[in-house]
Amino acid sequence: MSDARQRLRDAGRPALLALGVLAALNLLNYIDRYLISSLVTLMQEPREKGGLSITDAEAGFVGAAFMIVYTVTAPIFGALADRMPRLHLLALAVVAWSLLTAACGLSVGLFSLIAFRAMTGVGEAAYASIAPAVLADEFKPSVRARVMAIFNAAIPVGAALGFVVGGVVGGALGWRAAFMVVGLPGIVVAILIYFLREPVRGGAEGAGDGHGARPPGFKQSIEMLMRPRYALAVLGYAMQTAGFGALGMWAPTFLEKVHGMSRDTASIGFGGVIVVTGLIGTLAGGFMSDRLFRVTPRAHLLVAGVTTLLAAPFVAAAGWVSGEAAVWICIGIGSLLLVMSIGPVNSQLVNLLGPQERATGMALAILVLHLLGDVPSMPLTGAVADSAGWPAAISLVGAFIALGGVLWLVGAMREPARR
Repeated sequence: MSDARQRLRDAGRPALLALGVLAALNLLNYIDRYLISSLVTLMQEPREKGGLSITDAEAGFVGAAFMIVYTVTAPIFGALADRMPRLHLLALAVVAWSLLTAACGLSVGLFSLIAFRAMTGVGEAAYASIAPAVLADEFKPSVRARVMAIFNAAIPVGAALGFVVGGVVGGALGWRAAFMVVGLPGIVVAILIYFLREPVRGGAEGAGDGHGARPPGFKQSIEMLMRPRYALAVLGYAMQTAGFGALGMWAPTFLEKVHGMSRDTASIGFGGVIVVTGLIGTLAGGFMSDRLFRVTPRAHLLVAGVTTLLAAPFVAAAGWVSGEAAVWICIGIGSLLLVMSIGPVNSQLVNLLGPQERATGMALAILVLHLLGDVPSMPLTGAVADSAGWPAAISLVGAFIALGGVLWLVGAMREPARR
C-alpha cells in the first residue's frame, strides 16, 4: 500500500465515510448548479409547448438570484456552524435545498422560478461553509490537501453531469422532470449526513474542542479578514476564481465566435476538457502539496502559486493562437494547471483557522472570493470582448489568474520556512 493511501486509511473509517458522503453532496450540488444552463432553451419555449416563455436576460436573473443568496448567506451559516452541531445543521439545509431544487420544476412563471432558485443558494451556502471545517477536524494537516482535492474533484464531474442530466432528462421528460431528478436524491444524502459522526473541533490536531476558544463574533470576524496570511490566501483565491469563472462562462462563446465551432462542439468539447483536467489536476495538486508539506509549511501556497502562475500564459495565449488544435492545447494545459491549486489553497485556509472559527472563516472566504472574483469578472470580460475583441478579453482572464498566483506566492513567503 502506498504511503499516501496508508495515511488516509489511518484517519479511520468514520473520517473516510464523512469524506465520501460530503464528496457525494458536492457532486449533487454542482450537478444542480450547472443543470439550469442546459434547460434554458426548454424553459424559453412558449407556454403552450410546456415552457415559461422567458428571455435570455430573464434566465440570467435566475442565475444571479442564486449566486446572490449563496454568497450573502454563507457567513450566516458559518457563524451558526461554529456554535451548534454542524452536521445536523447541514442535514437540515440539504433537505431544504433538495426540496427547493425539486420545487423549481413546479414553477408557474419567472418570479416563482427566481424565488425557488434563489433559495437553493441557502442550502449550498451551508455545505460550502460547513463541509471543509468538518473535514479539517477529521483529517490531520499532513493529508488535508489531498482530502480537499478529493472533495473538490466532484466539481468538474458534477458540472459535466449537470449538462448531461439536463440534456438527457430534459429532452426526454421535460425541464420540470430534470429538476426533480436532481433534487430528490439529496434527501438520501441528508439522511446519511445526519448519522455521520460529529467530529471534535480541533480533534485532528489534538486540540480537544479548540482549547476552549469561543466562536468569533462580528468584531473577531472583521479582524480575521485583516490577518495578512489569511487575507493573502483569500485574495489569491478570489483572483483564481475570477479567472476560472470568466473562463467557464465565456470559453464556449469564444470558441464558437472566434474559431467557428458549432455550439455543440464548443460546449461539449470544453465540458470534456474541464472533466479530464479537473479530475487529474485537482488530485495531482493535492497529493503534490501534501508531499511537499512534509518539508516546508509553505508548501500549499507554493504549489498553488506556482501552478497558477504557469497556467496564466497558457490561458492568455488561447485568445491569440490560430487553429483548433492550438486553442484546445492552450485551454487544456491552462485548465489543468489552474485547478491544481484547489486542494492546496483549501487546506491552507483551514490550517490558518482555529477549530472554533473554521466554518466562519470558510464562509467569509466564500463571500470575498465571489464578490471580488467571478461576480465582477464575468461581466467585465464580456464588456472587454465587446469593446476590444476576444483576444483582449481572454488576455484579461489570464491577468486575473496571474495576479492570483502572485498573491499566493507573496503569502507563501510570509509562512515560516520550517515548523
